[in-house]
Amino acid sequence: MDILSAKEAAAKALEYVSELSPEAKYIALEGIELSPDQDAWLVIVGYVMASDIPQMALVAANVDMRSRRTYKRLILDAHTLDLRKMEPYEIAA
Repeated sequence: MDILSAKEAAAKALEYVSELSPEAKYIALEGIELSPDQDAWLVIVGYVMASDIPQMALVAANVDMRSRRTYKRLILDAHTLDLRKMEPYEIAA
Protein backbone atom coordinates (compact mmCIF):
# COMPACT_ATOMS: atom_id res chain seq x y z
CA MET A 1 0.00 0.00 0.00
CA ASP A 2 1.41 3.37 -1.04
CA ILE A 3 1.21 5.71 1.98
CA LEU A 4 0.68 8.84 -0.11
CA SER A 5 -2.21 7.23 -2.00
CA ALA A 6 -3.70 5.98 1.27
CA LYS A 7 -3.53 9.49 2.75
CA GLU A 8 -5.27 10.92 -0.32
CA ALA A 9 -7.98 8.24 -0.17
CA ALA A 10 -8.50 8.85 3.56
CA ALA A 11 -8.79 12.61 3.07
CA LYS A 12 -11.27 12.12 0.24
CA ALA A 13 -13.37 9.72 2.34
CA LEU A 14 -13.51 12.24 5.20
CA GLU A 15 -14.55 14.90 2.70
CA TYR A 16 -17.34 12.68 1.33
CA VAL A 17 -18.74 12.03 4.81
CA SER A 18 -18.60 15.72 5.67
CA GLU A 19 -20.45 16.66 2.48
CA LEU A 20 -23.04 13.89 2.60
CA SER A 21 -23.70 14.06 6.36
CA PRO A 22 -23.57 17.75 7.32
CA GLU A 23 -24.51 16.98 10.95
CA ALA A 24 -21.45 14.75 11.35
CA LYS A 25 -18.95 16.13 13.88
CA TYR A 26 -15.59 14.83 15.09
CA ILE A 27 -15.12 12.89 11.85
CA ALA A 28 -12.16 10.52 12.07
CA LEU A 29 -10.49 7.84 10.03
CA GLU A 30 -10.98 4.48 11.74
CA GLY A 31 -9.36 2.19 9.17
CA ILE A 32 -8.22 1.91 5.57
CA GLU A 33 -7.09 -0.87 3.27
CA LEU A 34 -6.56 -1.46 -0.41
CA SER A 35 -8.75 -4.21 -1.84
CA PRO A 36 -6.95 -7.45 -2.75
CA ASP A 37 -7.34 -6.67 -6.46
CA GLN A 38 -6.02 -3.12 -5.78
CA ASP A 39 -9.08 -1.68 -7.51
CA ALA A 40 -10.67 0.05 -4.51
CA TRP A 41 -9.92 1.68 -1.19
CA LEU A 42 -12.02 0.34 1.69
CA VAL A 43 -12.27 3.12 4.27
CA ILE A 44 -13.97 3.13 7.68
CA VAL A 45 -14.94 6.56 9.02
CA GLY A 46 -16.46 7.32 12.42
CA TYR A 47 -18.28 10.42 13.60
CA VAL A 48 -20.79 11.78 16.11
CA MET A 49 -24.05 13.36 15.02
CA ALA A 50 -24.34 16.97 16.21
CA SER A 51 -27.69 16.15 17.81
CA ASP A 52 -25.99 13.55 20.05
CA ILE A 53 -23.33 15.88 21.45
CA PRO A 54 -25.38 17.43 24.32
CA GLN A 55 -26.50 13.96 25.37
CA MET A 56 -22.93 12.71 25.32
CA ALA A 57 -21.83 15.40 27.76
CA LEU A 58 -24.48 14.29 30.25
CA VAL A 59 -23.75 10.57 30.11
CA ALA A 60 -20.05 10.50 29.23
CA ALA A 61 -19.06 8.88 32.50
CA ASN A 62 -21.55 6.03 32.16
CA VAL A 63 -21.53 5.15 28.45
CA ASP A 64 -18.99 3.59 26.14
CA MET A 65 -18.37 6.47 23.71
CA ARG A 66 -18.17 4.05 20.78
CA SER A 67 -21.88 3.40 21.22
CA ARG A 68 -22.57 7.08 20.42
CA ARG A 69 -20.46 7.12 17.26
CA THR A 70 -21.74 6.32 13.80
CA TYR A 71 -19.49 4.37 11.47
CA LYS A 72 -19.57 4.23 7.68
CA ARG A 73 -17.69 2.02 5.26
CA LEU A 74 -16.79 3.83 2.06
CA ILE A 75 -15.55 2.17 -1.08
CA LEU A 76 -13.53 4.50 -3.31
CA ASP A 77 -12.18 3.80 -6.77
CA ALA A 78 -8.44 3.31 -6.25
CA HIS A 79 -7.51 5.34 -9.32
CA THR A 80 -10.00 8.23 -9.39
CA LEU A 81 -11.08 8.27 -5.71
CA ASP A 82 -14.69 8.47 -6.88
CA LEU A 83 -17.17 7.22 -4.29
CA ARG A 84 -18.54 3.83 -5.30
CA LYS A 85 -20.47 3.05 -2.14
CA MET A 86 -21.12 4.29 1.39
CA GLU A 87 -22.85 2.00 3.85
CA PRO A 88 -23.31 1.58 7.60
CA TYR A 89 -20.50 -0.25 9.36
CA GLU A 90 -20.79 -2.12 12.65
CA ILE A 91 -17.85 -2.12 15.05
CA ALA A 92 -17.44 -5.48 16.75
CA ALA A 93 -18.08 -5.28 20.49
